[in-house]
Amino acid sequence: MKPFRFGATVAATGTRAAWADTVRAVASAGFDVLTVMDHFTSGGIWGPLVAAHEIAPSLRLGTIVLNGDLWNPSILAREAATVDRLTDGALELGIGAGWDLRDYAAAGVEREPAKVRIARLAESLQIIRSALAGEHVQLAGEHRTVDGGEPWPPAAQSRLPILVGGGARPILELAARTADIVSVHRNLDQGVAASWSADLDPTGRFSRAVDERIGWVRAAAGDRFDALELHAILLKVAVTDRRDEVAAELAENHALPAEAILASPHYLIGTIDEIADDLVARRERWGISYWTLVAGNDLAAFAPIAARVAGR
Repeated sequence: MKPFRFGATVAATGTRAAWADTVRAVASAGFDVLTVMDHFTSGGIWGPLVAAHEIAPSLRLGTIVLNGDLWNPSILAREAATVDRLTDGALELGIGAGWDLRDYAAAGVEREPAKVRIARLAESLQIIRSALAGEHVQLAGEHRTVDGGEPWPPAAQSRLPILVGGGARPILELAARTADIVSVHRNLDQGVAASWSADLDPTGRFSRAVDERIGWVRAAAGDRFDALELHAILLKVAVTDRRDEVAAELAENHALPAEAILASPHYLIGTIDEIADDLVARRERWGISYWTLVAGNDLAAFAPIAARVAGR
């Protein structure tokens, strides 16, 4: 089993001083990785990451996740390689096929069917890999045609980790074949944060849906599966001795049964010991060892959880 890693996704929407406070809070709470989102409401990407390294150089840095449709892959690779050099090789690049209709509307870009977006992302990943490695960038694909001329300045890392994720089979299979980190989520092809109910099995749990997604990844990865790091986001972490009551409250907000919340990999509810046991059990069942806490959660409350599973 891979060791646990924990990340926190935060938004750089305020002042420099506010950003510095946020970064220090992430570091002091015991997180390994600070990541930023790629939405128009969540602030910029590259400047905050470089600033975060200056504030807390022990943190790894990343994106969870960039919308591949809204980034020219050559320009993205140039920016990522530069940030990696300026942060002493701390960057992990998370990228997806795009989902949020609001971001497409804000960018004035048409959101095409998933098949097209995923095929375009596959070609973008080829360009990005070559550029980050300092190789000659050249591709004549169906969606991307690039001739980069002489090699561009590479990333500091010999292989900068790339995270790709999603909830549908085609994107997870692409991630399994090409990424270093595979993020397992729900299917957001509707373009909105829709209900989780489609993932429920007859017992009202998410477990079978996650089993199925891990199976897709394993089959597509083949011999490289053991080298992959599996990732999932944590939407809500609640440290409480009223586990069932809090789960029921959250479930009501989502129109789900409480059993679904407790079985979902995206929620952690209970005492420190119960949450630690859940994390270990989920790693044993699914192999997920890297977890990212989304914005809006209590960063400090997560510190004892990270400490409890350290070394397990």
